[in-house]
Amino acid sequence: MGRYNVPALERAINILDLISNSKERYSVTEICSKLDLPKATVFTTMSTLEHYNLVQKDQVGKFQIGPKMFQLGMNYTSNNSIVDLAKPYMKKLMEKTGFTVHLGVLHEDHIMYIAKEEPDNFIKFSTYPGLKTEVHLSGLGKAISAFLGEEELDQIIKNVGLKGVTSKTITSAKQFKDSLEVVRKDGFAIEDEEGEIGVRCVAAPIINTRYITPTAISITAHSSQLLNDQFAEMGELVRYTAQEIARNI
Repeated sequence: MGRYNVPALERAINILDLISNSKERYSVTEICSKLDLPKATVFTTMSTLEHYNLVQKDQVGKFQIGPKMFQLGMNYTSNNSIVDLAKPYMKKLMEKTGFTVHLGVLHEDHIMYIAKEEPDNFIKFSTYPGLKTEVHLSGLGKAISAFLGEEELDQIIKNVGLKGVTSKTITSAKQFKDSLEVVRKDGFAIEDEEGEIGVRCVAAPIINTRYITPTAISITAHSSQLLNDQFAEMGELVRYTAQEIARNI
């Protein structure tokens, strides 16, 4: 806790964190329960956040992230040099594979998507810059985790856990670490329906000693489009793209 922390601002940030990190919408009462805050305090805070379009209230009185938050997130990505540099390579990889391409970083023990290139086809993924997910649920997370120090990885697992969301999710720390050995050997990571049934990812880390934020690039596709026998070929394409970006940071 900082010496000069502002409690009202702190509460607003905690509320925004709660809403932005969940697919659910929350009412004032639910926010009070989740964060152990007085109802009057939450009501006043939400009214202010809603006034500035940082949150939006639906017809039943539940809140979701508002357009101002999206604008702030887009401002971050547009001013982020790694995004500017990576965009041409992401587009080229998208055109070569026909798959959606993501760029992500490690942020507060989670993977945060910071850029996306999407082909013009009927399969769309509900990812966006600013979205956060656990490290074990995405190819980006695996690619980044494989090259973290053991102490840092252990701390992330301790803080966040390895919750199961599909029958294929790795929920054992030992099994997760064993899978990272394969990532280090191959130079790319495979996420096979571990975060969502029907979705597969292939990712590679972007490693450059001058750019210290752990970063990775991935392709995402429906399991009917990205088959097992394509993993090696796609992995090499993604790994090569990651290396090209790293050389030019």
